Amino acid sequence: MISNNELYDIMYDEAFRLKKAKAWRMLDDREIVAVRTMHDGTWFCTLMVDEYGYRNGICVYDEQSGVSVLRQIMDLELDEGREIYEQLELVLSHYGYIIGFASKSSITEDPVGAGTLDYCKRKKIRARGKNFYPMIKVLRPHHIPWKLETEADLRIVTAVMRVFGQMDDDFVCQNGGGTLERFDEKIAVPVFVENEDGSFRLGTMQLPRYRELEYSSPDWNDLQAARLKKVKKTSSVWLAECFLMMQCIAEGGDELAEGEHPEHAPFYPENLVVLDDATGSIVMMESSSEDADYEVILDKLCSVILSNGRPRQILVRTKRTEKFFKKLCRRLDIKLVLDEELLELKDLRDDFMSDLSGIDYMDAYDEDGCGIYDENLQPVDILDEDFEKKVNENFTCMVKSGALSELPNSDFAAAVDFFLINDGLGMDVLEVMRKEYRRRRRERIIGMLKFGASSRGRRR
Repeated sequence: MISNNELYDIMYDEAFRLKKAKAWRMLDDREIVAVRTMHDGTWFCTLMVDEYGYRNGICVYDEQSGVSVLRQIMDLELDEGREIYEQLELVLSHYGYIIGFASKSSITEDPVGAGTLDYCKRKKIRARGKNFYPMIKVLRPHHIPWKLETEADLRIVTAVMRVFGQMDDDFVCQNGGGTLERFDEKIAVPVFVENEDGSFRLGTMQLPRYRELEYSSPDWNDLQAARLKKVKKTSSVWLAECFLMMQCIAEGGDELAEGEHPEHAPFYPENLVVLDDATGSIVMMESSSEDADYEVILDKLCSVILSNGRPRQILVRTKRTEKFFKKLCRRLDIKLVLDEELLELKDLRDDFMSDLSGIDYMDAYDEDGCGIYDENLQPVDILDEDFEKKVNENFTCMVKSGALSELPNSDFAAAVDFFLINDGLGMDVLEVMRKEYRRRRRERIIGMLKFGASSRGRRR
């Protein structure tokens, strides 16, 4: 982490000025404001809005990849049409920064919080009000937000905060930002251009053209291809899904999670699941060992092909998976088919991701994110096996009676988590709960849900 030098202190000075400023909070969260720095290029900014509609921070997107991501996320049709996992993959696919404010308890538990607390201690600043402390992080694709590392990081976030902290009511009311409604439209946005003396002049610029998100494709060397091409082709058909896991891991163990640099931040690994179409059984399931590294997945896939033979056809549901298999299928004479209606792959991914509980779907329903509930969905302590058996029986009766469909989302969240942490509940209960979950998602009444952390280790 950068030491407490002048640039570091200037950044926090601007952060507290930003917190006191009010005009910027009146911007709409769909408005875009650009900041062009002298040394670090142009950055595009939107407001972060919490669940209560309060503007509590700024998202900063880079010009090369971030703007395309921003345009896809903000486009109204994509917001309606994309699944939650695809939207999260977009959020995790760009370079940028998060400038926000948090409570003391939040920053004390966060690796980024040490710098904030140190600054406040040296400046003898005491917390006043909710979400008092600045929380500023750098974003790298497929990593969780992490500590600032370079002087460029400091310069960029300081410039953004200086611009937003100096906004007045006239700018917000008369100029505002460029409001994005469709990603394929040409949009002019206000840009604050940095002068040599550190001040900014206001102008306008066109938002960069939208570009479809590009997925990486693993390289198959000639030796691998030659070995696999000798393997007998079978009549089997594979169903394959490649997706970004939503459960962070730290490569090398927990020590690296405490590292100072963004490349040491816990990352979201790639995951590949392959099914046999005839039997529905899992042929392979493997995750990458480090960010954007397919080596482990490719080794496992090679072993599977060497053992089971080459399939005659591979069916995939997403462009990400198609890109993963494209080179391999061309070299091994395997037919590759993209079919976005392969619901079994979609359900498999959803079940798998939910089981790992890496995504916050529902508002937390207790302090630690997990709990055990009785048949009335009230938290209880499991004291002995007989009591646990009785609670499970009552819960099963409630599910089979059709009462799930009448539960509000918060109670349905508790019901899902109750199932995931109790091995005494049968697969027939699982099928009813899956059906109800899909209904709520299909009818768009599911809201922002989360499966609790207690589901880790649950049986498949």
